[in-house]
Formats: sequence, C-alpha cells, structure tokens
Amino acid sequence: MGGWLAKGYTGKIARVAEPRPTIWRHLKRFGRNEDGTLIVFGLLVLVMMMVIGGIAVDVMRTEAVRVRLANTSDAATLAAASLSNVSNPTTVVTDYFAKAGLSAYLKGVSVSSSSTSRIVSADVGARVPTFFMHMIGIDSLSAPADSTAEQSASNLEISLVLDVSGSMNRNSKLQNLKNAASQFVDTVMAGDIQNRISISIIPFNGQVNLGPVLAGQYNISSQHTFNTCVDLDPASFTQSAILPSTPLTRTDVIDPWSGGILKPKPSGVTDQNYCTTDARTIVRPFLRDIPTLKAAINGLVAEGNTSIDVGMKWGIALLDPNTQPVISNMIGAGEVPASFAGRPTAFGAARFSKVVVVMSDGENTSQFQIQAPFKSGASPIYVDSATGSVAIYHAAAPGASKYYVIPAANYGQNWRTDTMGNWQATAPAGYVNVSWPEATNLYPTHWIATRLYGNALGTDSASRANAYNVAYGALQSSVGPTTKDTQLQQACDLAKSSALQIKVFSIAFEAPLAGQTALHNCATSDGDYFDVAGTDIVRAFQSIALQVSQLRLTQ
Repeated sequence: MGGWLAKGYTGKIARVAEPRPTIWRHLKRFGRNEDGTLIVFGLLVLVMMMVIGGIAVDVMRTEAVRVRLANTSDAATLAAASLSNVSNPTTVVTDYFAKAGLSAYLKGVSVSSSSTSRIVSADVGARVPTFFMHMIGIDSLSAPADSTAEQSASNLEISLVLDVSGSMNRNSKLQNLKNAASQFVDTVMAGDIQNRISISIIPFNGQVNLGPVLAGQYNISSQHTFNTCVDLDPASFTQSAILPSTPLTRTDVIDPWSGGILKPKPSGVTDQNYCTTDARTIVRPFLRDIPTLKAAINGLVAEGNTSIDVGMKWGIALLDPNTQPVISNMIGAGEVPASFAGRPTAFGAARFSKVVVVMSDGENTSQFQIQAPFKSGASPIYVDSATGSVAIYHAAAPGASKYYVIPAANYGQNWRTDTMGNWQATAPAGYVNVSWPEATNLYPTHWIATRLYGNALGTDSASRANAYNVAYGALQSSVGPTTKDTQLQQACDLAKSSALQIKVFSIAFEAPLAGQTALHNCATSDGDYFDVAGTDIVRAFQSIALQVSQLRLTQ
C-alpha cells in the first residue's frame, strides 16, 4: 500500500464487510436487558413469606400444646406435693393427666418425701408434627412441660398483733377483724399436719394485757396485783428480747378519762383502766389448735387507747429465742402445746420463718402513767368500805381540821360547788387508809384531783382549779404520740434487720393518715402493707396467709 501512495495512486479503498454478531455478543446484550427482574424478585419474596408464615403457625400450635401440658403438670404436682394429701402422689399426678386426656405425654413421676416435706416432679413433653416446617427438613417441634412442686413443713412462728382499742367498736370493724383473722387461721393452719406452725395472738389497746400465766413468767414489780401490764423502758424498743429476769414495772392502775364516776363500776359497765383486766384480751402465745385460736379471736372486746408500739414490741419479743424459758414453763402449765418445746428458735435458722402481722385502725395516742411518788406506799386517802364514803388528810389545811370527808351521796355532785364534803379534826371511825395503787384502782385520777384536792383546798373557782391542776399534774404523766411513733419505728426496723429477719406485714384498717404512715413504714416492703376498709380486711389477711404458705412451685 505504501508503494501505491508513493506512485500517486488516487483510487478509492474498498470497505471490508464486518463479521456477523457472535453468541457472546447476544449474551452480553441479554445481561444488560432488565425486563422481568421484579417478577423474579417477587417470586422469591413470596416463597420466603410462605416459609415464615408456616413456621409461625407451627410454633403457635406447639406453644398451645405446651401451655396446656404445663397447666396440667403444675396443678397435678401441686396437689400431689401437698402434705395434707393422703393419696399416693404418683396416682394423683397420673389421675390429673388422665382426666385432661393427656396421659400419652406423661413420661414419668418422681416423689421424694420425708416427715416434714414432699417434692413431686413430673416429666412431661410432646413432639408436635409440623405442617410447614417439614418442607425445610423439620418434621416436629418439642413441647416440654416438666414441673416440680414442693411443700415443706418448715417451722413457722407468727405473731398476730391486733388492735382492740375503743375505735374498733365503730363501723363493725371489730367483727370484720374477727372474720378476717379467723379465715387467716384456717388458711395458714390447714396444711400443718406436722404441728410446725405456731400463732401467737397479741391484742393491744393502750397497753398489752399479758394475762396471769404469761405475766407470771416475768420479773414484774408487786406494788399491786390489779393488772398484768408492764411499762416498757424506751430502750427496750431497740432490743428484740424481753428477758424473764429483767425487772419490769407493773403498769399502775389509772383511769385518765372518767370524771365523777367511782370505781369499781357497776356490773356490766366496761372498765376504764388504761390497762384492761378483761380476760378476753390477754396474750395467747404459741397456739396451733384451730378452734382455740378462733375462740380467742372471736372473744376479743375493744376499749381504750392505741399503743401500736407496745403491741409490736411484744409481737417481736415472743419470737425472740430468749423467750424459750417462758414458753417451756407455759408448756408445763398446759398453756402451750408440748410440740413447741424449744421455741422460739434462733433467728435465721435454716428452714425456719418468723412473721409479724400488725393491724390497727388508728394511730399512736398518749400513754398515761402514774408519777413515781404515787406508784407505791400509803396514800393520804381513807375509805369507809361499809358506806363508800371517802376522806383525805391534808397536813397543810388551815386550822385543826385536817380530814376532808366526802359522803358517798356527794360523789356525783358538781365539783365546782362548796358542799362536796366537810372538814373533820380526826379520821372518821371505820375508815381504812389505802395505798396509792389501791386509791388509783378505786378512783379515776381526775376524780381524785378534783374532789379530794381541788374542792378540799380551794376556796373559790379559781383556787379550786389551781389546786386541781397542781394535783393532776403531780399525779399522772403521759408519753406522747410522737415518742410512741419513734418507738414503733425502732421496733419495726429491728424486726426487719438482717440480724432478726422477721417478715413484717402491716394493715391500716380505716386508719387516719398518721396511722397509715406509721404502719406503711413498719412493713418489710411496700407490697407487705395493706390499706383497707370494711370487709376488704378479709382480702388483706388472705393475701398475707397465701404469702406465708409453704406450698410453692420450684420449677
């Protein structure tokens, strides 16, 4: 070609024909073509959705079978594990599954028993055929429903601390309490065939009436024997025990409410002593017989002030192992079942629980006491037992007449008058000098201060009022609600501490705000506090009874 150009060739060069498209060019063109892509993707997504939906259907079918098996298994093992069940545990479980039409899925039953416990396990499971998942190689799914239930007759000590103050007489509260506490006893004690559960009933109002047998186990002062209450030292609320050897001051007989009413009161009239002497309100420790427990509860009567702190203190003390000598002596006296020898056991002992249930419809009120100079010894008061007339000796009285005599007929006379009594130079014949405990047992403190001091020493309304105020202030004192709230909280905190591990449930029963707050703070947790009214107190006690029950599922 170079030669042609060199020679000046001017002719046209002929176009050489291109070769036809090859198979590779067709393939490249097909690869670049996007027509029909979404159809293929849609088919893939549809297949995936069908597979996922099928898996969900198979899983839901399997879960339905598992739930039915689990419910039957749980019910069967719970019934079989109950220590109150006298039938063969294996037979009980087998019968449950047979009646449910599920016998084919019960693989086996195992039972472990001792004199104080029973554990029942059921081996349960099914293979559920799949409708869809077999397409991916899974022909069935497993539905396990094994269950294990245990009831242990663990040692359980319960203190029922129950408010029987005067306000419980309103709105049928006392009767509602009796119904609730009685049902609590039925629920808690029903499965106790081994005598492992004890319940102590601690009624309280302004004080706690120990009763003669329990009081006889403590070192209580003997300045009088008119009641079986004791005044607790403030420091005792930071301690769990009330030691039998510790000197305790017997509560003075004091009626801080009545005015012109002479004691003892007429038959059938409620006593107004701050410490009640009614035998229906005494503490009943460590009982297990259901009829005895319910009789003690249904016999309760209500009167007086409210000392939740004192009730709580005795509830804790009866759970303290230092009380063992007391319970031992009461066993000897036939007051406590012999099966409770060695109780209360140590705090934190294995397979052992201690519980306090404290209920009140009120708040802490003032606690009244006789002042120290008037707790014992001879008083200046003389009584004519034949006529009921009263005289008092006043050394500071003007003139020679030192004995102020009030005839029985003038007891109810208005204290502001000048004719309540008369002065005499010598002690009236037949009158007997009484001690201060005897005087406060016979007469309200207000009556003593008004009739024997105000009217005797005053010459007009102002001087009589002044003489009354001086005498009344010297004769009695009180512990206020604020101090008692502090003492209650100290006792509750101690009970809940790691050292004692007492479970505390509290019930505010139509209580005022201050009472609700104190009881809420006393409970072990928010869930252990109940604020109820009316017949709902039954629900509260039943909830607590179920919580302290020892029957439970362990798997």
